[in-house]
Amino acid sequence: MTHQDRAAATAPSTAASAPRAVASAPHTGWHLFAFLSELTGGLTPLAIGPRRLIAVEQDERVRLFDANCPHRGAHLGIGGTLEGDCVICPFHGKRIALGDRANRRWAVREYPVLRWGQALFTRFGSDDADERGFPEALARFAATHPLVPALTRAIAAPADLIVENAFDGDHFTALHKVPKVTGMQARTGEAGELVIEGEFLMQTSPWQDDRAKEEVRWQAVRTGVVRWDYRPRFLARAFSPGVVVTEFGPPGRTHVIVTAASATATGCVARVAIGVSAGHEGELRMLIEGSHKAIGEDISIWENLDHTAEPHYDAGDDPVLAFRAFCAGFGRTQ
Repeated sequence: MTHQDRAAATAPSTAASAPRAVASAPHTGWHLFAFLSELTGGLTPLAIGPRRLIAVEQDERVRLFDANCPHRGAHLGIGGTLEGDCVICPFHGKRIALGDRANRRWAVREYPVLRWGQALFTRFGSDDADERGFPEALARFAATHPLVPALTRAIAAPADLIVENAFDGDHFTALHKVPKVTGMQARTGEAGELVIEGEFLMQTSPWQDDRAKEEVRWQAVRTGVVRWDYRPRFLARAFSPGVVVTEFGPPGRTHVIVTAASATATGCVARVAIGVSAGHEGELRMLIEGSHKAIGEDISIWENLDHTAEPHYDAGDDPVLAFRAFCAGFGRTQ
């Protein structure tokens, strides 16, 4: 083998030496890290940004831990074996304790898990101020509006842009064709969450069947009078840069929509979950279809934004700027 051949054989390929995109460390505060349907039983490998995690299902309980073996960094969720309160590392067979870091040499950190219907949430960071009232909100809705998955979608856009959408009042009329939106002023809630509230003016409920909606439209054509008989309240609460809970609907028919996003190396993974009260389960299908339609419309904008362009804000952007200031109050995990 010539010197040139040896050099070519040992030189790293362009693909191997090219830098890989890596997501920044996840923000502190709340994350919707998975739906129950994403778990595989026993150990499930997961990730939020570059943080590798494992979900452990034991006795109908879901727990969440760091996935890196503290010995040599093997992924415990890929080839690891669950034995009691330990995972047997697939690399060197060490018994890695789940959560007992104070008393065991080899152990991985545990994160809190809250379950709301089929959605699983965790919180990063040790500052209790980052809770922002989310456990109380979950407790208030969990029994009356159990969450079901609506969508999980990879998006080539920053994670906080997805939650920011709830605070962008003008886009509801321009992009989603809501006839009129009133209110939409942001404020800080009692627990430090960010709140925005308004009212949508619509001819009829979008969750009715198509025949009923068409009759309302023809009534307006026949009479020449457009009546805004459906006036759902829009009340959104951001509990972290990655989780917003929206109450939508008139009194007595409020639906709950949870929108969440977590960073990846190429953008984010967005999840939407929906909760309806007893007696309104028949509206779930239309709500889920509506979520897919709305997110599809948003993605066409999100993935084509020029983030280097200099913005020129006006008064309509005040809630968006309030959300960005809210996000700045959260740190990054170590």
